[in-house]
Amino acid sequence: MKNIILFIILFSIKGYSQNIDKKRIDSLINFVETNNQDIGSISIFKNGKEIYDRTFGEIDATALKKTPDLKYSIGSVSKMITATLIFKLVDEKKINLDDKLFSFFPDIPNSKNITIKNLLEHTSGLQNFVIKKGNSQWLTKKATQKEIIEEIINQGTAFQPNEKVFYSNSAYYLLARIVERKYSSSYSKILEEKIIKPLKLKNFASFHNHNYNNIALSYRYENSWKTIEDFYFENVIGVGDIASTMYDTNIFISQLFAGKIISGNSLEKMLPTGDHFFGRGLINLSFGGNILYGHYGDTYGSHSIVLFDIKNKIAISLVLNGEQLSKDDFVYYLLNIIYKNKRALSERQINSIQAELYTGIYSSSELSFKFKLSYKDQFLTAEVIGDSSFTLDKIGENKFEYFPAGIILELNPSEKKMLLIQRGQKYQFTRDQ
Repeated sequence: MKNIILFIILFSIKGYSQNIDKKRIDSLINFVETNNQDIGSISIFKNGKEIYDRTFGEIDATALKKTPDLKYSIGSVSKMITATLIFKLVDEKKINLDDKLFSFFPDIPNSKNITIKNLLEHTSGLQNFVIKKGNSQWLTKKATQKEIIEEIINQGTAFQPNEKVFYSNSAYYLLARIVERKYSSSYSKILEEKIIKPLKLKNFASFHNHNYNNIALSYRYENSWKTIEDFYFENVIGVGDIASTMYDTNIFISQLFAGKIISGNSLEKMLPTGDHFFGRGLINLSFGGNILYGHYGDTYGSHSIVLFDIKNKIAISLVLNGEQLSKDDFVYYLLNIIYKNKRALSERQINSIQAELYTGIYSSSELSFKFKLSYKDQFLTAEVIGDSSFTLDKIGENKFEYFPAGIILELNPSEKKMLLIQRGQKYQFTRDQ
């Protein structure tokens, strides 16, 4: 029922205008709030100025008063800031993207072959220190830098540099430590000097400058909103430790794309190229022909995304510190409002003859599950067998998308092949006979 209501709210919009429909955004958030779907905060900028902001969710759930300076953990959006600091070092000629990791951390496996560029774009082969075998929650308690480096070493590498793309928290932990070494200072002080003071950010801080009396707690819904334990953020400095208002994250990304933080040449290098999801500190999302750049972040309890549309000069910052309706779904509904979902229904549908080319069960040697494509109400639908199904939009010849989860399917009916692409990862499937 909730999805039906949301679609009624969002897809009754007619026409397109350059103005963002704030009343429709209010309708979306009112629904989310009334039905205990999420707790969070949002800010939207247009042409460098805030045109919409709101904190939302069950008021009784928040132990802290919702004030304009209440900060939220933004998780891996911190990586975008760390990448920016690396490119400041590049601009200052203190580092080169081709420098080897060996120069800084000779004990890291394969460090003689891993470059700074590999670390930035998740092609190093290094893995994920956040998830420790036998103790996936180990970073909720304080760990020393020595313990974290040892975990990165023990995990080793999954592949040779440039062979694959694998999202690596370990890579960005090392990048943050490289920033500290090159500037001979702590990450929080560097952030203060290079980002916070020049941009006049008032509510943006790394772990060591957090005022924990003014950071929103994280919640899980179990008949009511209940607080949950999150990271001990000193363990993830430069990886996922920054706390901010959504206003300040929008200031940051707007100024980044205005050329006020790093050079245009460095900014261009941060962007993803071709059909890649990951760049060197920035991701890209495509929605209705509009390209947005930014980053997403997830801690154990907070879920955030920061995006910038260069063409329309729109900045969006969203954080959910209590999540039932997923961040991905929330953003999908929000972008439908902002961009008025101009694609006609018929453009996203297929007919029964086309459906026969695609429907069936698909298997992959790389993944343990099977994927089923079906046809319903003129749409192609997909499901991981045994899980719920979802509707796919046709976005091109033999190409389909499920935007909320960042899934793109490229089908080759004549060879009975399907390529699943999700946030930079690619998996080949074959239709079962």
